[in-house]
Amino acid sequence: MTNSSETAFENTEIYWPRTLRFWLLLIFDIPSIICSLFVLYHLLINRASRHALHNHTIIVLLSIALCFQLTDIPWYLDFIRKGSVRPQIQARCLIWWLVNLGFYNTVSLILAWTSIERHILVFHDQWTSTRKKRFFVHYLPLVVLILYSITYYTIVIFFPPCKHDYKYKLPVCAASPCHLFHPVLGVWEMGVHGCLSTIIVTFFSIALLLRVVHHKRRRHRVFRWKVYRKMIIQLLSISALYLLLNFPIMLFSVARFLGLPNHVGVQAQQITFFLTYWVMFLLPFVILSSLPGLRNKLYMIGLLKRQRRSTVTITMRRLINVQKNPLHCAYIG
Repeated sequence: MTNSSETAFENTEIYWPRTLRFWLLLIFDIPSIICSLFVLYHLLINRASRHALHNHTIIVLLSIALCFQLTDIPWYLDFIRKGSVRPQIQARCLIWWLVNLGFYNTVSLILAWTSIERHILVFHDQWTSTRKKRFFVHYLPLVVLILYSITYYTIVIFFPPCKHDYKYKLPVCAASPCHLFHPVLGVWEMGVHGCLSTIIVTFFSIALLLRVVHHKRRRHRVFRWKVYRKMIIQLLSISALYLLLNFPIMLFSVARFLGLPNHVGVQAQQITFFLTYWVMFLLPFVILSSLPGLRNKLYMIGLLKRQRRSTVTITMRRLINVQKNPLHCAYIG
């Protein structure tokens, strides 16, 4: 009989072939990086977009996703290519855990705050009407969350109250730093960074949609739907992506905490964990789709390219006709 500890999540690898995972990650990572750079560039280069309060959390989310795409994914591809984590040193695993676990959960925390903040920006814009109010209501919570996440994951990963087990033969060094199994830190990680963040995103996203519908029906109250539509659709789109891919892995974490044996559903948990990569892959595309200005710009770029191609094609055809019928062309001249 196989020991249940040997078939636990932290001791196994997803059964999908490594070659399949390699091409899936590579095919999605390259366009995701390009899209992230494109959206970030236009959000930062445009003064109005750069100063819009609702874009600040989006810029932070995109920046984290881009760092994830440029580090975690290439390391995973390198792992598949070489067959193990290289170089086989503790620092490589520690930094990989910081990116894989720390960056991902930072996105969860910031998205949770974004779902709360959208209620303020849409229904209580007077709370950010002055510089002082904007500092305390908008900037301070975002900065505190980022600093908290950086500090927390730096401490629990690099200076843990327990001993790490480095598994160089598994992706992300098994993605299981020891604090996840700590009686206090493990509950905090699952309860606050996992469950609470997911609950907040779910509750406040649904609440925002219901409040919008309610305000639109009450005609005697003014509601600037055209002004807030982009903000609302943007949050709902990002929240839907996050919940769709994150909710299954959260359920497994809760089930393990409540007593689900370690050897039950291990491969299903591995698959749900692997699919969370698509939160980072699809995030820039979801954000792009919620920015009509950028969509129109992309459409115009594509239209101009098609016009140039058609112009070149017509010119080439005329040159070919001239070469085939020189007398006819001379007569016309």
